[in-house]
Amino acid sequence: MNDMSLLQTTDVLERGARLEIEAGAAAVDITPKRQVFIAGYGQNRLSRGIHDPIWARCLFLRIGEETVAFLSLDLIGLFLDDVDVIRNRAAGNDLRPRDIIVSCTHNHEGPDTLGLWGPSIGQSGIDPDYLDQLVEGAVSCISEARESSVSAHLEVGSTSATGVSRNARDPGVLDPTLVSLRASAENGETIATLVNFANHPESLGSENVLISSDWPGYLYRSVERAIGGTCVFQNAALGGMVTPDVTAHTFEEAERIGSATGSATIAALRSATQLAPSHIDHRMVEAEIPVTNQRFLSLAQLKTLKREFRNGVVRTEIHMIRLGDLWMATVPGEALPKLGLQIKALMGGAFKALIGLGNDELGYLIPEEDFDPSRYEESMSLGPKTAPSILSAVRQLTE
Repeated sequence: MNDMSLLQTTDVLERGARLEIEAGAAAVDITPKRQVFIAGYGQNRLSRGIHDPIWARCLFLRIGEETVAFLSLDLIGLFLDDVDVIRNRAAGNDLRPRDIIVSCTHNHEGPDTLGLWGPSIGQSGIDPDYLDQLVEGAVSCISEARESSVSAHLEVGSTSATGVSRNARDPGVLDPTLVSLRASAENGETIATLVNFANHPESLGSENVLISSDWPGYLYRSVERAIGGTCVFQNAALGGMVTPDVTAHTFEEAERIGSATGSATIAALRSATQLAPSHIDHRMVEAEIPVTNQRFLSLAQLKTLKREFRNGVVRTEIHMIRLGDLWMATVPGEALPKLGLQIKALMGGAFKALIGLGNDELGYLIPEEDFDPSRYEESMSLGPKTAPSILSAVRQLTE
């Protein structure tokens, strides 16, 4: 392999007999307790209050002795090192660190957790006390979801969610597929709904200085009011820029986008298929990706960007989780829709979900043939070999 070093492939979990499915869910408020630098757009955007909470939300699944926990955070992103802190503290008993998938919604109205949006260029915006609060809340969320697990049924559906997003970089190149996974208890009550869909949480724009979960907050409210349980959102191939199709940067427009996405979620479940996997098939590879972005390398040397680049490469990981007809692949950043569709083409299953910012945030993941150094997204990318490296990893996971 030219662009990826395959360092480890974990065991594939196979089971011949169909085992009982258990599910649990939790939501924990991780809103900052004091003023923070808001992530996204530019430097020195200090919060001036709280409009609505930001959340850690988790769906925990157990089939027999195997488990997986999907944790989603209303944050701009987390690097793998921070993800590992959460996973190592949350793991225990039947839940290993590798069983925990941590993704971020890529919220542009929450605290800086990457170090790129401090008071000025070269100064980190990360509040160490907030990171401690975040880790505590994330670990608590995973624990609560696991401890609440009960015998469950799963169903999955998909639909095309239109009128809520657009591609600002490449108009017309869009994957509007929304996948919805519902876990329900034996009495039919909803435990959780997992929503997988691509759209930047940036409907409020750069002028907002109130902490908010942006449009996903209205998605949570819409789904939970309709069918109960806990709504968990995973962003998909949101790069390039897949952005809310709004008429203005207002909370009213954020509510419209979130509520419409919630309606699409419910529509997907109306034609849902029962999902009864006999086991959890969970595969993972570690990869080393070349870094040619001189800005990232310089910020890492200044310790503004707290990410380790060794000999011009960065270590990351890609997961593939198969739950019967539902295949879920993590990508360590913001895949452009074209790359997302290329990854899905390698996946089997009737239902395919791409977990963006899954266990890492490496910036924009741009197909090599479309890489143009003069464009904005490329300035926030590791380099042109990132997408080929990820595709190579996915091929390994689907063989």
